[in-house]
Amino acid sequence: MQNLKIRYTFVPQNNEFPIMTEKFKKIERQYVLSDSTVNEYGFRLLTSGYQIDSFQKNPIGYYMHRREDGIALKWEDLLIEDDRILGTPVINLSNGRGEQTCSEAENGFLNAASVGHIVVLEYSMDKDMMLPGQTGPTITKWYNKECSLVDIPGNRNALTLLYDAQENELNLADLNIKSPLMQVMQQGTLKDLCAVLQLADETDERAVSTAVQDLAAKANNLELENKLLHSDKYELQQQLDEIGKVRTRYEVTALLERALEDKKITAELRDKLGSDYATNPEGLKALLGAMPAYQSIAELLKSKQQDKTEAQWQWDDYDKNDATGKKLKELRANDPVRYRELFEQKFAPSNT
Repeated sequence: MQNLKIRYTFVPQNNEFPIMTEKFKKIERQYVLSDSTVNEYGFRLLTSGYQIDSFQKNPIGYYMHRREDGIALKWEDLLIEDDRILGTPVINLSNGRGEQTCSEAENGFLNAASVGHIVVLEYSMDKDMMLPGQTGPTITKWYNKECSLVDIPGNRNALTLLYDAQENELNLADLNIKSPLMQVMQQGTLKDLCAVLQLADETDERAVSTAVQDLAAKANNLELENKLLHSDKYELQQQLDEIGKVRTRYEVTALLERALEDKKITAELRDKLGSDYATNPEGLKALLGAMPAYQSIAELLKSKQQDKTEAQWQWDDYDKNDATGKKLKELRANDPVRYRELFEQKFAPSNT
């Protein structure tokens, strides 16, 4: 067998020969671990959201996802290329079926890889992100804890192994968004919030905020009992939590957009503050309120040039350029000596 690697270790007991501790062989071909297409369960895993570093910490795999049979392989040369996650398997020949797995892979009988124990970090039910034939969510941020060699990719053993970040097993039903408020929470736009609350698109921010508060109050007072007739107390709390998250995200977004328009922050700083203050709109409001508006170098130079020009104005220049008399009033308040000098030159010139 070519490219066979054998690692030995010396055990200093009774002058015995070296004991072989592990054998492995790297298959000289790349496998596609995953891509962004729709799988047989109707959902898809976005390659752009793959957290490759998380899998690289322990890139193991099994044969047909059978963990009980022991680790069959590990993955090397992992990379993302052209919307595909690629890797090269290294077969554990010490595994019970290691030799057979290696032979099947080399001879073209074991041609597919399948990610397993998928940890779902973020997902979306946005219809604009769905491809033809897709009925489930688009998983936008994820990683896997193992990747097996299988005879048929996208098999049931692989795609039912979905977990959340707390290691709770998920079913596809768990990823079906039951409430339209959850969709708004994913997108966080004023227009979508108006649609959920059945308000006109042009409704202003104050009216939207009032409507959200009214809805939350009704839920707190159990006035949503008719709509939630078949829901238990836990489901009602979920609705309240969704409302709170929508309101918080909307407030943060509105504060940041207003600060961007006022030139207090840049787009890059907006994104960072949006992350740092995602759940703290009051703190964000206080921070932005203390920030001065941004003024470019060109604006500063123009302002200084304007100040320099005004310093050379005579009384007639103020009459000509400031019909409201505001600048003369400011001059009298801020520089009474200069004001008196111009006044006397204009209305009481000295006799020569």
